[in-house]
Amino acid sequence: MASSPETRDLGINEPRHNLPSARPKSGGRLIELDILRGFLLLWMTFTHLPTFANVISNQTFGFVSGAEGFIFLAAFMVGQLQHRIEKRSGERGALRDLSRRTLRIYIYHCGLLAVAFTVVAAIAVNFHRLALQNLLSYYLQDPKHAIPAATLLEYRPSLLDILPMYIVFMIFTPLARKVAHRWNWDPVIYTSFAIWVAAQCGLRGWAYRQGDLFGLNVPESSTGAFDLYAWQLLWMVGLALGSLYADALYESQNDDQQQADTAFPPLLLKLSWGVAVTFLVLRYSPVDRWMNPSVYGWLIDKWHLGPVRVINFAALTILLVRFGGRIASLPFMKPLASLGQASLEVFCVHVLCCLGGDALSHEADPHLPWWQQILLLIVTVSALFFTAHLGKLKNARKRAQRAAAQPAT
Repeated sequence: MASSPETRDLGINEPRHNLPSARPKSGGRLIELDILRGFLLLWMTFTHLPTFANVISNQTFGFVSGAEGFIFLAAFMVGQLQHRIEKRSGERGALRDLSRRTLRIYIYHCGLLAVAFTVVAAIAVNFHRLALQNLLSYYLQDPKHAIPAATLLEYRPSLLDILPMYIVFMIFTPLARKVAHRWNWDPVIYTSFAIWVAAQCGLRGWAYRQGDLFGLNVPESSTGAFDLYAWQLLWMVGLALGSLYADALYESQNDDQQQADTAFPPLLLKLSWGVAVTFLVLRYSPVDRWMNPSVYGWLIDKWHLGPVRVINFAALTILLVRFGGRIASLPFMKPLASLGQASLEVFCVHVLCCLGGDALSHEADPHLPWWQQILLLIVTVSALFFTAHLGKLKNARKRAQRAAAQPAT
């Protein structure tokens, strides 16, 4: 059977066993992806909390953070989900599902904004919490413009800037998939890469200076830490791979270990190991003393997704694809699946807990007593898993209602 234009790209023609097989769980989800997403959420939480844990969790595995993995994995899951829905319900069905998911994320984001602009802002002002005042500085200075700018995703305070990025990328997803259907994924990826290169040369600043899109005069420093022109590369690559490998992931058999073991050429695996280990060593070395600090900062810049971060992330992704199934099978990893299955709710709770942690200190850079740090970690992790448990109960009720509504055969 001839392959569709969407699969005839990047040198791949109807991939079936190029990824290690993953075990589908009930409902068509892949437990390995849920575990990975849960791990990334926990990693980001430890990084954002004002505790000693962020010393360990901040770029633990090299010049990468949980945010890169979270965005890439989200795009991958959107890609494979859209592919499957389109096969079942057509292009309009896939678009309706994507619109519903995007609206849901936007509603959660607006909920976080409501809490931030009321409760958090009141605590920041009345109790003189400098960290919260800095986080909401534009809102506290100009709430009249900040509120509509935030709802339009132009004003993006720290900690509240990942969901807007997610939403913007979701909005452009139908266009990317349309181009892939019409030709293939090559023009999408090449265009995305060109935009990433332009972002390294200051595209974001140039675009900001060209004019105010909504006329709200939002300072550039308040439009979010993440450079969307750079980070879209992760989304588009993840979206393409999710679409291309959707069928292979769900049709692979777990006993097909020999094919899984030969998923990547040995040379590519060795190169990925070399890159990952090299960057891991350099991460904990005084590299800024060995070269121009400005060049070094540009190479590893998180917000503009510097070149070193892209290479490091690609190497770790290849290794994770190759060995992820074995890592996910470890007993202590399986509880993380519940976090991944309720990722949106868990992410929002993580933001609220981080804001609460910042509220415990008067300082601009919060330093909490050790007992408060331990208590904050315990409360936060408990809140994340409790939220995931509530999500599981909610989904169980929905499945029971759907089963009861089906006519008996």
